[in-house]
Amino acid sequence: MANTYISLAIQNNTSATIPISIMGNPSNLADVSNQTREFRWNLTSFSFSGENQVSIDYRPNALDDFTTYNAPLLVQSIQGVLDAINGLGIGSFFTFDSGGNTYISNYNNDYVFGELNIWDSNTTQVTWSVDCVGTTGNNDITSGMFADSQANPYTAISNVPIASNGQQVDISGTTSNQPSTKVKIYNQTTSTYIVNAGLGSGVVYNYSFNAYYGNTYLITIQDY
Repeated sequence: MANTYISLAIQNNTSATIPISIMGNPSNLADVSNQTREFRWNLTSFSFSGENQVSIDYRPNALDDFTTYNAPLLVQSIQGVLDAINGLGIGSFFTFDSGGNTYISNYNNDYVFGELNIWDSNTTQVTWSVDCVGTTGNNDITSGMFADSQANPYTAISNVPIASNGQQVDISGTTSNQPSTKVKIYNQTTSTYIVNAGLGSGVVYNYSFNAYYGNTYLITIQDY
């Protein structure tokens, strides 16, 4: 019986080394073959200093709300972060350098990825992001940080400094002229929402929560 040979032409259209499954497997969510949409996080300025946890937000294309995947950081390095988040089993996260910057990347057409956080579970971290495309409205996060969403478009990601255990963080503002805005406060440590509000145009809102040591919180204000 004659041998049968299969010839494969594989082309990497990026400057990075990307792990793939040669034959492809549609049922394997970690397979990045033929995926074209990239999600990228810049870790160039990140310096490891005792972090022991990693989390990443993700959701299927059809859903609006993210789920947070948490994993222990066993080795304080970029490779340690990759080992942690690849436990999610959706796409293959990899690292590459470009233009003097270090990135973690994932190609995926079926899932959307959000915040990637690396932190020490013995401290408190409050991260906020604002994504408001409306030309009116404002968002005020007090306890050390302030964001104004009147620019169009406007995005910001930063950390609120927490000085004491149980410190109160206040979130207030007026939604933009877009039809709807989501205001969410999420405890990533306990995987629970403190606030998950869908608001209309021009709505005044005011929420507060107490940030406790050992917990990580994500505040999201986003137009839809």
